[in-house]
Amino acid sequence: MIRIDLDEDTLRTVRLTLSPLWETFGSLGVLARYRGEVPAPYTEWARAVRRTLPTGLADDLAGVLRDAGLSRLAPEFVSLPDPARDTFAAELDHLRRMRGDRAEERHLFVLLSRYWDRALAPHWHRIRSSLEEEILLRGRTLAVEGVEAMLGELGGRVLWSRPRLTVPYHRDLDLSIARSRLLLVPTVFAGGLRLLVEEPEGVAMSYQARATGRLRVLTAGADGDRTEDRLALLLGRGRAQVVRALELPMTTTDVAEALGLAKSTVSQHLAILSGSGVVWKRRIGASVFYQLDQSGLALLRQLG
Repeated sequence: MIRIDLDEDTLRTVRLTLSPLWETFGSLGVLARYRGEVPAPYTEWARAVRRTLPTGLADDLAGVLRDAGLSRLAPEFVSLPDPARDTFAAELDHLRRMRGDRAEERHLFVLLSRYWDRALAPHWHRIRSSLEEEILLRGRTLAVEGVEAMLGELGGRVLWSRPRLTVPYHRDLDLSIARSRLLLVPTVFAGGLRLLVEEPEGVAMSYQARATGRLRVLTAGADGDRTEDRLALLLGRGRAQVVRALELPMTTTDVAEALGLAKSTVSQHLAILSGSGVVWKRRIGASVFYQLDQSGLALLRQLG
C-alpha cells in the first residue's frame, strides 16, 4: 500500500487526467501477472490479444518484462501526464525526447508501439470515452462538494482519512507531499499494474477507474453468442446488452456507439429500465447519464 500524507496546499491542487501510456503499461501488467486464464473483467480482452498478438512480439515483450521487471521498469518510462499530450503517439514522442536515443530503448519503444496498435488502439475510443466520463463525474464532485468528498468516493480500496490517502500498490511506501500538486490518473487496467511517479513538478498516481467494467462492453458480441444467456432470456438481447453497459455512467449516445445500436432503440430500452427502477438517470450540464441502480446491479450479479 501507498500511504500519502497531503498538506492543505497540495489538497487544493488535486486534479484528474488520463494517459494512454499509463494504460499501456497497466495492460501489459495484466498479461504479465496472469500467465493462464485472466480474471474478469479482462478475460475476453486478454484472450483476444493473446490470440492475435504476433508470436515474435509477444516473445520480445516477455523477454523485456523478465529482464527488467515491469513494476520496476514502468515508473522509469512514464512521466507526469499532461493534457497537452493526450495521445499515445504524443506521450511516446515525449518519452523518446526524455530518455535519449540508446539502442536498447529504441527497441522498447518499437515494441510498445507495435503492442499498442494490436492490444489497445482498436478499443481506445471506447476506453477513452469512459475515462473522460469518469473525470467529468469526479470533477463535478470536486467542484461542488470539495476535494475530500471526491477522494472519499474513489473506491477500489482507495481510502481517505485526513490527511492520509491510502492506495493499493505492489510494495509498502510512505510519502508526504507538501506544497506540490497531485494528479490522479484513472485507468481501466489498474488491476494489472498501479503506477506512482514523483517529479519536481508534482506526484501522479493511478487508481482503478469505475470504467474498468466497460471492458465487458468491448466483448458484448462474444457475450451475446452464449447458448444460455439468462439475462437476455429475461430482458431480451438488446436490453441485456444495455444493462451490461451501465455498470458505469453513460449517455444514450455512448451506449448506442458502444453497442452498435440506434439511439432511438437505446432510448426505448433506457426508458423501460429507468421506469422499472433498474437504472437511475442524472443530468450533468447538457448531458444525461444513466447507470445501474442497486436493483440493476443485483440483477446483473445474479444473471450475469
